[in-house]
Amino acid sequence: MGRTGLDRVFRCYVEREAGHAAVVPQGEVDLQTAPEMQACIEEAFEASPVVILDMSGIEFMDSTALSVLIRARSQLGSGLSLRLAAPSKAARRILEVTGAADYFDIYPSREEAAKGER
Repeated sequence: MGRTGLDRVFRCYVEREAGHAAVVPQGEVDLQTAPEMQACIEEAFEASPVVILDMSGIEFMDSTALSVLIRARSQLGSGLSLRLAAPSKAARRILEVTGAADYFDIYPSREEAAKGER
């Protein structure tokens, strides 16, 4: 039995912090919710050249969500940085299975991502 839109809970918000903006998606990131995550990433880049995507709250992530990340990474201009932080088991799995983990700067925690230390 498939999941219905009624039982999905997803939220995404941007936190502005010293030196960066953090995008915090929580829940399932899929075909229906990936555009909201994309909007959060765009909003974050309007606020700061350094964006940290806190992936600790992602419960499920599909190829649509991965496409949003790859597109954001490929469109980075000079002086812009997208750092993935604390990927959940679900997020890490899709990044590793697809080989996309090699394409991103991934940090074990949001704090380390803010420092730029892996």
